Amino acid sequence: MEDNFTRTSFEKVFNVDKIITIFYMELSKNFCYEGERHDFWEMVYIDKGEMICTADKNRFVLKSGEMTFHKPNEYHNLSGNNAVSPNVSIMTFECKSPAMKYFEGKIFRLNTEEKSMLSMLFSEGLSCFRLEDSTNPLLQKLQKIDSAPFGSSQMTKNLLEIFLIRLRRNTEVLTKKMRRIYVIDEVDIPYPVKEILDFLQNNLYRKLTIKDIATAVGKSESTVKQLFSQFRKDGIMKYYNSLKIKEAKKLLREGKYNITQISDLLCYDNPQYFSKCFKLYANMTPSEYKSSISQHFHK
Repeated sequence: MEDNFTRTSFEKVFNVDKIITIFYMELSKNFCYEGERHDFWEMVYIDKGEMICTADKNRFVLKSGEMTFHKPNEYHNLSGNNAVSPNVSIMTFECKSPAMKYFEGKIFRLNTEEKSMLSMLFSEGLSCFRLEDSTNPLLQKLQKIDSAPFGSSQMTKNLLEIFLIRLRRNTEVLTKKMRRIYVIDEVDIPYPVKEILDFLQNNLYRKLTIKDIATAVGKSESTVKQLFSQFRKDGIMKYYNSLKIKEAKKLLREGKYNITQISDLLCYDNPQYFSKCFKLYANMTPSEYKSSISQHFHK
């Protein structure tokens, strides 16, 4: 009898080859790990609290309910924020599928279904594998549990691949750059605040308003004020004027322009108002500052 059936093979977008580690830990708020790099993928999920992650040049906050991936050979570390004790789930594995590239440089906010799937994955994985030393999970080898449920190793692999497919469909995605933490004047600030500070620094030769700043960064005026308060409590325009005076000092030291010209360049209403602002921030007038430069030079 002729066989008229068509046999269609399955497309395999993710093929996880091997598991290296799987563990769940409740960490202290001041936990700090020196960091590492390895030739396999690492998946990090924050169940409670938050942690500060470093991935190559990006330093960012990973919050409760969020997940990130470290690609092979990417230097990374984790530390507490010294405020909240975090709970973290980590799984490392080998997967050479091209589709894994999607997870590079991203932060995922898991929805209820994805959290449930992740819970199933870790429950199955931890019933099958254990670490040689549970007190040192970041460095230890994984062992197969002899009494593991039937098929638990394959279930762990399949659940991980299904979870990766589900996460690939996730639309709640941020880039690590958007969450990146920068250190300015010894203050940790996120990318949206850095974006505001960069705009101020790059527009010293204009007369900005908060509305101008808000328009430039695509946020409301109230959001801009709230974001800036993470960096300074005394107001964004006061900081902007301090940057202008710092620039004025540089121009005075260079000696290419007189005080009136500098006032015009920095968009002050008039030289008198410029001098008043200068004295407020520098505790001396522009003329006194210029004189002090000359005196210092001739000593």
